[in-house]
Amino acid sequence: MRRANSQGILRQDLLWHLKEGTRVRQAVEEDRCLLCQSQRVNRAGLCEGCAANLTDEEWEVAKEWIEERRR
Repeated sequence: MRRANSQGILRQDLLWHLKEGTRVRQAVEEDRCLLCQSQRVNRAGLCEGCAANLTDEEWEVAKEWIEERRR
């Protein structure tokens, strides 16, 4: 998936950001998707549309945020 908004992170960097956490916390606080910058994000900092397009590896890390195993 390509970025819809140039202010979002690059898709190829998503996994790193999910593991590192700083941008995830910022995205949740600002209610802006990490990738497309739309509103209404989950605890992993992703909107519904972007979350639906994660790879298996990305989903495993995002799920840790959603289930509050990462902070």
